Amino acid sequence: MTVITLLMAPLYSIAQEQMQAPSLPYREVTLQSKDAHKVLVFFSFSCPVCASYDQLLARWSQTMPAGWSAEFIPVAVPDKGNYMAARAFYAVQDADPARLPAFMSAAYAQIHEGGMEMENPQTWAKAVAAAKVHGFEKAWANVTPDRLETAFAKLLTYGVAATPSMAIGGRYVINPDDVQGDNNMFIQLANGMVSKVIQNR
Repeated sequence: MTVITLLMAPLYSIAQEQMQAPSLPYREVTLQSKDAHKVLVFFSFSCPVCASYDQLLARWSQTMPAGWSAEFIPVAVPDKGNYMAARAFYAVQDADPARLPAFMSAAYAQIHEGGMEMENPQTWAKAVAAAKVHGFEKAWANVTPDRLETAFAKLLTYGVAATPSMAIGGRYVINPDDVQGDNNMFIQLANGMVSKVIQNR
């Protein structure tokens, strides 16, 4: 019995260590080389957590290292509300990109404070007016279905199941759940993942 116990002890220890090993605060996907110098920020205007992170993510997106960029991608799942939201986002991005942060804040306010629905065209008309966006109507007409389908394909490629989520360097996916919803820790994690990608190259 002693021999059996001694022989089994290392296996037991290894099993214990495996059970106790902490899960990583990120998920790794197959490298998407075209996004290797990007942070993709997936969001939904209907998401209250996204609304609470709005200003924080807008500021953080301006702090990318040299050669990197942040790209916001709306959750363009194929239903009327999300399609309208994504189309409005891209229309503002095309028509008056400097007003995009103001538009996003106004859209969140219309939905989460004003009780407006994403399916209602007035939601986007009011957000555009509040943000003083110019050229929206023409840009809205020019947003193609392919543009929305590409956004949805990105969502599937990265396996995004919650918002907000970030895909970093085309390889790592994080969301606030990875840090128990702590917004400061989420930004620290994002910074750490960007550094990880840079150091591993």
